[in-house]
Amino acid sequence: MMLRFVPAAMLLWLCGAHAAPAWSGVTPPSIPDVEMIDQDGVPHRFYGDMVKGKTVVINFIYTTCKTSCPAATGLLSGVYHRLQAEERPVTLLSVTVDPVHDRPTRLKAYAAQFGAGKGWYFLTGAPADVARILASLQVSASNKAEHPAIVVIGNEAAGIWTRLYGEASVPMVMDGLDATAGPPALTPSGISQ
Repeated sequence: MMLRFVPAAMLLWLCGAHAAPAWSGVTPPSIPDVEMIDQDGVPHRFYGDMVKGKTVVINFIYTTCKTSCPAATGLLSGVYHRLQAEERPVTLLSVTVDPVHDRPTRLKAYAAQFGAGKGWYFLTGAPADVARILASLQVSASNKAEHPAIVVIGNEAAGIWTRLYGEASVPMVMDGLDATAGPPALTPSGISQ
């Protein structure tokens, strides 16, 4: 049996270390409708095509990162495969914090390492547009190597958003998705469905 070195941040993630949830119950972010390009080279309007009316999980990565980004993308891979098994309509968005180097071909190779498929987009764009998205979601990334480990979970249609800071786990993200599902729909008689 071959033993491999596992970075401390990844070990904490694998052991289910807890991330601090925050940003619940605040005014929903004002997300810009800038053009982004996915791992297949397809352009999308970030707000209009990727977020509006949807439930989303957003994280922030760069492909040459050797520490927290592989752990964060591994987390989203676990979430993605769980969502696929449950047939839940959630869109995953991995936004690069290094748009100059992370072009579609590089993002596609990175996405393939984590089993990404339909409904999980790895996005890049003009640096100014990426900066606008980061600012709207209150993510500071002036130095790509020091970008925070944040997962943003939102139900845009319901206007419910939350954030997980630090090393999250698949159950924590799933709980965040459940929390953003919104109140149950009421029938005309006022009884929840």
